[in-house]
Amino acid sequence: MGRKSSIRKIKRDNSASSNIEASLVMHLYEKAHSPITTRFTGMGLAECDVVSISKAGYIYEYEIKTSRSDFKRDFIKEKHQNMLNENCTKVYRGEQMWLTANYFTFVTPEGLIQQDEVPEYAGLMWISESGEFTIIKKPKLIHKTKADERFIRQLAHNLTCKLVFKKVI
Repeated sequence: MGRKSSIRKIKRDNSASSNIEASLVMHLYEKAHSPITTRFTGMGLAECDVVSISKAGYIYEYEIKTSRSDFKRDFIKEKHQNMLNENCTKVYRGEQMWLTANYFTFVTPEGLIQQDEVPEYAGLMWISESGEFTIIKKPKLIHKTKADERFIRQLAHNLTCKLVFKKVI
């Protein structure tokens, strides 16, 4: 694949993913999730496309997939092993770190992934071309450890840095 075609592919994929991401953030905001941030890595969590905190204090992670191959590649990540083994938190240097969110959901364009392809612990949401979300499968509660003040402050810090400095932390 040549350089120009690689650039077009990256732009196209990022654009589709960014549009879904923006729509999802608004959808979560309307559902009273707060704080909400995107492309978050920290506090033990790895590569969250979108992460939010519910009113009840549960951590929700949303993984956006725009292709079947991207969906299939996701399962080589360690975080899926942690979810299967129920390794939700660890203590690092005396502080609790999260390895998995309480709830994990794949978000894809309508019909891209089917319910029977999604692991038992994961949910599935489709977004239509008009931007409407449909819950195909609700995620299961992976663990009951709620976000603490430190975790919420880290999410808020991540979001603030994006707004103030226009960069991903």
